[in-house]
Amino acid sequence: MTVPAPRLTRRELVAGATATGLLVAVPPAWARGLLAKRPRVGPGAFLDGVASGEPGARAVTFWSRLETERLRSGARLIVARDPGLRRVVATTVVPTGRGVNGTLKARVGALKPGTDYFYAWESGTDVSPIGRTRTAPAPHSAEALSIAYSSCQQYALGHFAAHAHAATVRDLDLYVFLGDYVYESQKAELRADDINAVDLASYRRKYALYRADPGLRELHRVHPVAHIWDDHEVENNYSDGQPAPSAAQRSAAYRAAFEWMPRMAFPSDRHRIYKRLSLGQVADVFLLDERQYRLQADDGQRSMLGEAQMRWLVQGLRASRARWKLIAQQVVVAQDPYGNGKASPDRWDGYPQDRKRLLGELERAGITDVAFLTGDAHVFMASVLASDFEALGEGTARRPAAVEFVGGSVTSRGRELREEEVRAGAPWVRQYDGYRHGYTHLALRPDQLQVEYRASDLRAPDGATSAFERFVQPAGENDFARQVLTV
Repeated sequence: MTVPAPRLTRRELVAGATATGLLVAVPPAWARGLLAKRPRVGPGAFLDGVASGEPGARAVTFWSRLETERLRSGARLIVARDPGLRRVVATTVVPTGRGVNGTLKARVGALKPGTDYFYAWESGTDVSPIGRTRTAPAPHSAEALSIAYSSCQQYALGHFAAHAHAATVRDLDLYVFLGDYVYESQKAELRADDINAVDLASYRRKYALYRADPGLRELHRVHPVAHIWDDHEVENNYSDGQPAPSAAQRSAAYRAAFEWMPRMAFPSDRHRIYKRLSLGQVADVFLLDERQYRLQADDGQRSMLGEAQMRWLVQGLRASRARWKLIAQQVVVAQDPYGNGKASPDRWDGYPQDRKRLLGELERAGITDVAFLTGDAHVFMASVLASDFEALGEGTARRPAAVEFVGGSVTSRGRELREEEVRAGAPWVRQYDGYRHGYTHLALRPDQLQVEYRASDLRAPDGATSAFERFVQPAGENDFARQVLTV
């Protein structure tokens, strides 16, 4: 059963909110000109919860949304070291308005690395639930990390029990959404979703519906997150030759995604989402965008990432001094992942030159301990990767260039194939399950990566969740051992 989020009354909050630290609030680039220049706290209610995201060693982005009838308004953010919000380190008034759907964002700096913080938002008439977040470890830290990720959470197909379970995981350093956070189309099965998102108003309604799920809302309240979009945040397979959504529709979808996520915009590229999150010496997380920059030219040129993003990724992997290089991305990298000989244009199979280039760079530069964390496919799957997949067949001794852990779906239906059938055609696939739904947890140490697939019952908001597969990868080996936990 989901426990209600803790709250303070406005009197209790005001009594304890005496700031002793420093706040750095950065207005989002996409909202300039839409917000009040001198924000003041106004009336309104916090009906969509709270969230934090993209943690750095010294800074975190905080989010909420103020439901108000005013054209422009504001709310006060309070950040503290204790759940009762008595040891306050930062406070400021953040502007909002109808132009940004009442969303509130602030990037708070001068925080301590690897530290838990608690926060709340105050309006003139309401106080939000109290959230918890955590800064990233210090750059020199070799402390173990706990990370989780998921993708493909179609509201109509089930409850987000995976999120409810992930919210109970203690000391989670980061939760990553790998795309299809919302589904643009309408559907009614286990739960009704009557919204067909095609413009800014309907995309905003879609996010509000999804965020109403108690498991997802609680996950956002207690863990810092990062999000990358895939196709359904705009329109199914919109990058791959189907009638493309208009520029206005795509811009509206991107804008709504920025409004509803605790993410700051790049001043020079307001819809850029690819970036690196550094988590001490143990891990760097590279967040990719495999929709916005895809190239499918009439002359046959094809690119999954676009040249600028590809160069950024390769250079970042070469320069990384972290033990584990985690590439958080949307679509399956492994060749022919279903073993049927059919190459889909909506996977890296459709961009073989880009895949060969990227994996070849890892091999030529001797970059080890790279793991692709993948969504989209609606299956749990673990594979080894190389620039030449045929060299990874049975009986070969080829050292993999990297590994890939496809993390299933939260609710969306998978491809229900037998593992033996898949592996017969694609021996580089070491594990396959298209029946279960849930999320993935990573435990990272300097000497070892442990990956755990966890399956949830979608029929109830707090459906049972348990681990069914575990993979252990020693540092430097570019390969893993499999442990089957349940049949």
